[in-house]
Amino acid sequence: MAQWMNDETVILPEDNNINISPDDFNFNLREVSSTTPDKVAETAIKQSQAEEPKPDKEKKPAIIIDNLSKVFVIGKEKVRALYNVNLTIYEDEIVCLLGTSGSGKSTLLNLMAGLEKPTKGSVTIFGERVDKMSERKLAVFRQKNMGFVFQSYNLLPTQNAIDNVSMPLAFAGVKRKDRTKRSKEMLKLVGLGKRMKHKPTQMSGGQQQRVGIARAFVAKPKIVFADEPTGNLDTRTTIEVMEMMVSISRENHQTLVIVTHDVEIAAYADKIYHITDGVISAVEDNRSKQIAVGSTEASDIIKAAESV
Repeated sequence: MAQWMNDETVILPEDNNINISPDDFNFNLREVSSTTPDKVAETAIKQSQAEEPKPDKEKKPAIIIDNLSKVFVIGKEKVRALYNVNLTIYEDEIVCLLGTSGSGKSTLLNLMAGLEKPTKGSVTIFGERVDKMSERKLAVFRQKNMGFVFQSYNLLPTQNAIDNVSMPLAFAGVKRKDRTKRSKEMLKLVGLGKRMKHKPTQMSGGQQQRVGIARAFVAKPKIVFADEPTGNLDTRTTIEVMEMMVSISRENHQTLVIVTHDVEIAAYADKIYHITDGVISAVEDNRSKQIAVGSTEASDIIKAAESV
């Protein structure tokens, strides 16, 4: 159940022997050093020293994360997944949350998308507090503003590519004729013009992910969240998928937030947040050295991988 205390959501387990209070998170760097493992203390100190790259002057904030923390209760144990995270993602930016498995990067994305509630802190998207929204309001807000690309594709196995892509449009109340037309246009854009009537079981992993990309972008959401979008793909297909997402988001002036453990994927981002043990250990301005769509760097990555 959830208890509201000082405008902060505190998740309490059913077991009354376990209590979580806001004090669990009200620690400064000195307190971190004395109450948590050295590794976490070191990354927390790095977080305090990491400076946000300055955005272009005309860009406005799309996502603002303020002192965000998340605790999961497992049995009688409390596991802190995120620690007082602060970041701002701007409109039209391509941002990467980079970290190893268990670092907290996917938890951070889930909190941004409203798929989970924070234990402390706030998530503000386009001026609205996502963490305070009801499930009904969240559903409407996601429908209007967000698209999602998943590692496991999450396609409906009984539906063909057109029907899978048109799902967000159906929820938005778009007429069948219009959503079919727009879905076909998106499928052609991602190179699946000849696979529109195919079901997921009749496609390769790369083709299924292209359907997932088409579905995420078809309604032209302001933000697209991609959680390990290339985790199940080979290097060549990975590069193809990344270049599709980047080029579409650039063309439509959309914010793209990518979660990955792969530094080669992160190289496409404008800004890279390094996540370590639940904190931001470094922020990297990658605009001067990022991989561009169709660049020789991308070709070199493919050649190197295929020569092994």
